[in-house]
Amino acid sequence: MTVSRVVNMKGNVKQATAERIQRAIAKVDYRPNIGARRLSGGRTYQILMIFNNPNVTWTAKLLIGMMHACRNIGYHLLIEGVGDYEGDTIGLPIDYEEITKLLDPSRIDGVILPPPICFDRRLLEIVREKAVPCVRIAGTPAQDIQLRVSIDNFAAAYELANYFISEGHENLAIIKGPGDYVASALRFEGFSASIRDHGLKLSPSNIQTGNFDVQSGNECARELLRLKDRPTAIFASNDEMAAGVLSAAQESRIRIPEELSVAGFDDAPIARSVWPKLTTIRQPLRAMGEKSVELLESYIRQINNESDETVQSNVLLDYELKVRQSSGTCPIAKH
Repeated sequence: MTVSRVVNMKGNVKQATAERIQRAIAKVDYRPNIGARRLSGGRTYQILMIFNNPNVTWTAKLLIGMMHACRNIGYHLLIEGVGDYEGDTIGLPIDYEEITKLLDPSRIDGVILPPPICFDRRLLEIVREKAVPCVRIAGTPAQDIQLRVSIDNFAAAYELANYFISEGHENLAIIKGPGDYVASALRFEGFSASIRDHGLKLSPSNIQTGNFDVQSGNECARELLRLKDRPTAIFASNDEMAAGVLSAAQESRIRIPEELSVAGFDDAPIARSVWPKLTTIRQPLRAMGEKSVELLESYIRQINNESDETVQSNVLLDYELKVRQSSGTCPIAKH
């Protein structure tokens, strides 16, 4: 019984005893039998992740974290992509009838929703109707679904703008992400707030909207670089669009960072594979995936009266500004 409590993380075991049991489990490489656990406990020991983000790298990092956490706690991770894929974007309609079938409490113990599907109102209504425990990887709460994991997108973009301004840049531009991502709005608001707080202005002509892919970043950058008073620094709201900015600058024979500073967001592999390497905000995607599973599992144990620990509903993980070769001192400030 004591071993069972440790394996199923039900508490009521002295720490020293639990540590001895965990060492024994590691020594014999014990793995819980998921089928037996289902029969004995009434749970499925399965977590579902539903996604509709075509950015494979971004989604893969989350998945690695989720799979690692599920393996540690004896859960299986089910993965379902929804929506109609058209090239690099996902179009509507989403098959809500299919989603309703997926969100069957007899098949899953909980669901994790990353952006942008975590903002889909109809999907959230189905989650509420099914009463399935849910964690959203989202920067803002949703009614009746309070569990979420994120970073402070506003603060991160604010810090990035501060960095540009500290390097002497005053004519700044931003390429926003698509409107169905709340993070796009938060990053724009944070970037804009820093500019205002420094007594500067963000010209409407210096605001473009992309689609979180390289091509849209390139197209938006071309518009910005054709301006008579072109910006000296461009913040693209993710690394793929920032890579598109680098490409557009190269096409126009604009030197980076001597004539133009560029920054992205996420610290995706592309940020370190392009040249110059991208200044960016590092978003801990793997850790976010792990934390979403751990948070969901803690909540499941709580509602099953297996734990009296307080579950934190809003988990903010740390971000980091990574300064690399794509940014530097404003050329005007040098003179």
